[in-house]
Amino acid sequence: MKKIDLLKKIEEAKIKQKSGNTLEANQIFQALLKSNNDSFDLLYAYGLFCRDLKNFNLAKKVFLILINKFPLLINPYILLAEILKIENKFKDAEKILLKAIKIDPNHGDLLYNFALLYFALRNFDYALVYIDKAIKLSINNDTYKLLKSEIYINKSNIDEALYILEDLNNNRIKKDKNKEIRINILLANAKIKKREFEEAEKILLKLIKKYQGLELAYLNLSILYKEKNQLSKGIQILKKGINVSPDFMPFYKNLATFYRNSGQLKLAIETNLFIISRNKFDFNSFYELSGIYDFKNHKNELNFLLNTKLEKLNPNSKIYAAFAISNLLHKEGKFKESAKYLKIANDESTKYKKSDLSLKKKHTEFYRSLKIKNSKNKYLENSSNYIFIVGMPRSGSTLLENILSLNPEVTDLGEVNFLEESIKETEDFEDVYDLYQKKVINQFQSSIIYTDKNLFNYIYCPIISYFFPNAKIINCIRNPLDNILSIYRANFLKQSFSFSLTDISSLYVHYFETMEEYKIKYGENIYDYHYEDLIENPHNIIPGIINWLDWDWDEKYLSPHQNKRNVHTASSAQIRKKFYSSSIGIWKEYKELLEPAIEIIKTNKILRDKIS
Repeated sequence: MKKIDLLKKIEEAKIKQKSGNTLEANQIFQALLKSNNDSFDLLYAYGLFCRDLKNFNLAKKVFLILINKFPLLINPYILLAEILKIENKFKDAEKILLKAIKIDPNHGDLLYNFALLYFALRNFDYALVYIDKAIKLSINNDTYKLLKSEIYINKSNIDEALYILEDLNNNRIKKDKNKEIRINILLANAKIKKREFEEAEKILLKLIKKYQGLELAYLNLSILYKEKNQLSKGIQILKKGINVSPDFMPFYKNLATFYRNSGQLKLAIETNLFIISRNKFDFNSFYELSGIYDFKNHKNELNFLLNTKLEKLNPNSKIYAAFAISNLLHKEGKFKESAKYLKIANDESTKYKKSDLSLKKKHTEFYRSLKIKNSKNKYLENSSNYIFIVGMPRSGSTLLENILSLNPEVTDLGEVNFLEESIKETEDFEDVYDLYQKKVINQFQSSIIYTDKNLFNYIYCPIISYFFPNAKIINCIRNPLDNILSIYRANFLKQSFSFSLTDISSLYVHYFETMEEYKIKYGENIYDYHYEDLIENPHNIIPGIINWLDWDWDEKYLSPHQNKRNVHTASSAQIRKKFYSSSIGIWKEYKELLEPAIEIIKTNKILRDKIS
């Protein structure tokens, strides 16, 4: 067949596909492949056809054939890597791209796809290197610049992102609907990150008004309301989005999370079950359910999960499925089996997430050795408004915040990053209090007392003590091995040290020794709250905390499970229950798994005595 005739038939197949006649399109492709299987144009079009139909296995085979037949052409490498990335086979995707870059190191789209890959891996520094190379080769490519702005947003370099986005907004995108949408979505995201919520809301509402079926606008608006702790408004906007686009599953995922965080567990369960009914391989929803539901009325779904062949899943699905199975086995008291799946989940996570242990230790050591001169800020009386809840994750901090927020004069800030941001924004710490206070006022309603539960603020105890001299610091302490196990079971996506028992244990010891030093230096501002003591004797421990804070006593502090506030942490379901002691000493059921942690904990004499 002549090339011109072949191209006409390929175009005919594309038109059939576009109109929804995929069966007829496939018949055309199959007929052509019988006598033209050496044609790059035909194989390339067929590979795209298979990819669009989500027949990824066949698409991969086609692109591999193209790579073997036409090894110097770059696009098949890019498309094969894209599919591998969709399947979360990031290392395989990287290998393919590395082969391609040896052939053509100055291919803009190849460099762009490297940036996309590292962006997906949350390796934003690498992503930035590659997108900068791509932009250097094609200075006016708006697509490349949009990705660079998105990388900056994720690196919290918001001003740099806004510079790019506003430049694009003012110049080249007005006639391009897709670019207009993307630039405004990214602008809204940047404004959300900067906590300029009113501006972000205006952008998203304008997009919704102009493009009523724009799913991302509804989705991002719901995220904005989550950041503002307005979960009811988030739920409302998600329901509006569902009315417009009922098959867009991210709406349901956010909805399930919002229901859980607002304490509406029955609706959270129903929504996650609906997601699974639409896609039985959605192991993220299985994981969500494993923390709040026993599947007693959904035996088929439970059996499907328990009988899943983990080795056949992509890495992301494997991680969530293993965590879910571990949670359910733990509830049944099958701790050895639970430990097995727990290790599978965390070991798989460590393959894709570099631990931030050394960074956290280095950061802590800088502030431990910091010499701070006396400052006028040291005498600010208003710092008594602030209570900093610090410690390791999963140490009972959410329960404590739930108790304290029963005081009507308290506004809980949650796990905001205000203190670290304020420290970064000041050169000599002189303005840290003012910067912090502005962030609080800008985002939260006026209050007499604020609780800040960013646990890693323990690093900044010297800054708090000098520049918030009347602030209170409550240090949350839990049995080290129970604490380590709980972190290991939690699937903390944003705390990459948490997937390694040795790293968790090492950080625990480092945290503990840091706080022991800080208590000597700044002891009058620091109160040790022991989780086990509170659970076992709340009628003595809770009054002790309230008395230390110099608050009036109220019996309601003994019933934190009745607090109706929104909770955005991994403990959002557990705190709806009355005090329970089933997790105290649970580490003993996982002693074999925890052997590496035990050896590290024993290096500190005080901690060794706690576990003996």
